[in-house]
Amino acid sequence: MKRSTICRSTLNLREESTFQKPLYKRKHFNVYSIKCKEKEALLNNTINLVNSRLNYITVSSLMFEWLNSISLTVKQSTYQKYECLIRNHIYLTEFGNIGIHDLNCKMINEFASKLMKKLSAKSVNDILVILNLGLAYAEDVYNTQKPKFHFVKEPLKDMRVLSLEEQRCLETYLCKDMDICKLGVLLALYTGIRVGELCALQWEDIKNDGIVISKTMHRIKKGNSTVLEITEPKTKKSNRIIPMPEFLSGYIEQYRASGSFLQLENGKVVEPRLMQYKFDKYIMKCGLPHTNFHALRHTFATRCVEAGFDIKSLSEILGHTDVRTTLNKYVHSSFEQKRKNMSLLSPATDI
Repeated sequence: MKRSTICRSTLNLREESTFQKPLYKRKHFNVYSIKCKEKEALLNNTINLVNSRLNYITVSSLMFEWLNSISLTVKQSTYQKYECLIRNHIYLTEFGNIGIHDLNCKMINEFASKLMKKLSAKSVNDILVILNLGLAYAEDVYNTQKPKFHFVKEPLKDMRVLSLEEQRCLETYLCKDMDICKLGVLLALYTGIRVGELCALQWEDIKNDGIVISKTMHRIKKGNSTVLEITEPKTKKSNRIIPMPEFLSGYIEQYRASGSFLQLENGKVVEPRLMQYKFDKYIMKCGLPHTNFHALRHTFATRCVEAGFDIKSLSEILGHTDVRTTLNKYVHSSFEQKRKNMSLLSPATDI
């Protein structure tokens, strides 16, 4: 009797749990789906953050990247010059830490103004030139828009040209107790050859009818020291043959040998720095004002114009790419020449 009651009660409970409608509708949540969406959102945020950091390229990073891209297309000396300017004036500076996408004309002008407080206008423009090249690279690679900016105006600088009197004094000194270095100075004075080209000359380059210019010498940095390097000249037009002035042939033949043209008795090759040092000593002995070796080139061009050279021929002798360079930079008419030119004028009527 007792057993039947228990079963009955149990049955009643089952019936109630089976057939009685629930008081509310139960909602089911997909916990796995929610976690996947959260993970996906977190992953997208992380990717966006990483991409934004990857795209935030500073001016410093850009300049070194650009420098690396041209390493195989420029001379080693040019590469080192660019690297030196970047490291000394852009790298680890406030300007260098600016993102290339944030850079604007105002920032570049402010950067140039700061540089002008400690550098010459020419040095500032050298930095702005390579900055401009780097920003042009960014335009192609990162699709940025290159800010338009102006270069610093450089003051007109008078180039040193020896007067006729100074030139006579120097030539007299050079021809007295002539040696190979004095001959080198005389050769530069009457050919307009650059000091690096002069030091790179081999005797086989000096022929009876002319001087073959096909290389130049300079020092480049290698590790913690510097080494001499002989490379191609400054430009393609610098590869040239300069006719030999007849009066120089006699001096040349007295010293003709083999190997390097500028070679001391101890076998040491004369490099540009040593040549400038010797030239300074010659100038001082002559009692002339300080003169850079490059002034010999200016003096040569000026004397050629005074002698009536046509500018095209002179431009090729100097190895210029453009005739305008010869006219604007290297040719300086003396006051005597201006006086002669003015004397050519005559009145249209008798006065």
